[in-house]
Amino acid sequence: MNRKSEFPTREELDEAFHYLHDQINRISVVEEVEMRKRDNERHEE
Repeated sequence: MNRKSEFPTREELDEAFHYLHDQINRISVVEEVEMRKRDNERHEE
């Protein structure tokens, strides 16, 4: 974080936002894959 100010710069905030957005998307994809696997297992039984 910028030492001259107690608040992060716009660039730092944008970088953090994009990082968090990417992580949320990855988690969503993993959860979707797991949910589909469970659904397929139920239909096979």
